[in-house]
Amino acid sequence: MNPNSKQFRNNLTIQNKQKKSGKLIIISGISGAGKNVVADILVDKEDCVFIDKYVTRPFREKEMIEMSGGKSIGIKAVKGKYNDGEKPPEEQKQLSSVRKQAFLNLRLPLSYINYDEYYGFSKNEITNYLENGRNAVIIVNDISLVRDLKNLYAGNCLSCYVHRANPQNKDIFMEIAKQRGDTPESAERRYQKAIKDFDRYTNNISLYDYTILNTENGIQKLSQMLKDLNASNTKKVQQEKSIKQKNPKIYVFIGNPGSGKDEALETIRVQSILHSIIMPKHTNRERKDTDGEEMIFPGDEKFDLDSCDLKYMNFGSVYGINVQELRARLNDGISSSLVISNKEALDELKELFPNEIVYIYIHGLSKEEYAIQQKEHLNDEYVQKRLKEYDQADKLYYNQWLNFNHVIVNNGDLADLKLQIDNIMRYYEEGRDWSMDKIDHYLAIAQNYSDKYKREVPYTEEEVL
Repeated sequence: MNPNSKQFRNNLTIQNKQKKSGKLIIISGISGAGKNVVADILVDKEDCVFIDKYVTRPFREKEMIEMSGGKSIGIKAVKGKYNDGEKPPEEQKQLSSVRKQAFLNLRLPLSYINYDEYYGFSKNEITNYLENGRNAVIIVNDISLVRDLKNLYAGNCLSCYVHRANPQNKDIFMEIAKQRGDTPESAERRYQKAIKDFDRYTNNISLYDYTILNTENGIQKLSQMLKDLNASNTKKVQQEKSIKQKNPKIYVFIGNPGSGKDEALETIRVQSILHSIIMPKHTNRERKDTDGEEMIFPGDEKFDLDSCDLKYMNFGSVYGINVQELRARLNDGISSSLVISNKEALDELKELFPNEIVYIYIHGLSKEEYAIQQKEHLNDEYVQKRLKEYDQADKLYYNQWLNFNHVIVNNGDLADLKLQIDNIMRYYEEGRDWSMDKIDHYLAIAQNYSDKYKREVPYTEEEVL
């Protein structure tokens, strides 16, 4: 067939349309989170290709050995293969300067600085893989570069944050660094940077499509998660996020006991009603000292479990949500927040409000840490009950993790928790009209809904003083 003919060009166009583009999976996380483990699984078991990065730092002895054996180690030299070894400081400084100039000469458009060294990727290499239908994985710990990659590859890109241990727990971090072979000095330097990297995640939580909780011992659950990730539809993920930005929201917080669900609602109360108001649940269980305005109990003036059109059981108690009121709030432009950890209730809400639900999973203490904390001041029977609740939420996360829009990592700092929630809500308020008359109108309506369930807590003048 004549390559200049109209039919040939039409056939070529059809072939190009049918050709499936690959996806780019970005992996970020603090030191010791397991980024390389995640990348290795995606490459070895999911047929992804790993994008090597150019580096100016000296190669480590282990890397030199692996390279000489023909193993791909994920990094490329900008000028030969270099290991500074025991060279004098002045010579090391000179060699570093030469490498950095060689790096700059490459004119790599996707680059960043880490530990005063330069790292970069070839855009053409990434694009060629994707255009040929290959899924690619890239490890990036620079927020600006993550944002650039998402802008460049848009619907073909998924950004994932990997979390294993809270960097505030220095003992665990140092133990991981020791196992990796770091010197005490390099481990301390990595630790200080890990704290900063975690803060960057807190401030840019909405930039990540998924958070991979690498908190299980063993590889089985992690492998299944990455299998699900590799099979996910990137364009569908980005389209859903775009749709959700145009409507008021129902923020649903999910998590195991001790994760910080109650604290999340506390930050929303502190935040007042400008971004979201709490949607209370009715329940037939007895009130606990820790319960606030988010729960309505028998004997409360507004208690009406029978009127709730969404009910579910949780550990022997019945909980109910007034769906009609949720819908009325949405129609009035008001966003709501509530806590649910029951799969059937979550599925029903998603079916009722497919474009308004934002699922937020809160991760706090590990199961072992939580058990130790509870046993310090509670009886064994209650601890076992709470651990069952922990297992239930844990199972819900691992079975449904792609359905969670965001994961909050609660490090025990209430201000940090509030910041993460604020950043999520502001992401979904993109394009909001902040003119004074619009905001005043919103506040007036939101105040009416909020006052409906206001519960006065009695106090004495001495308690206030």
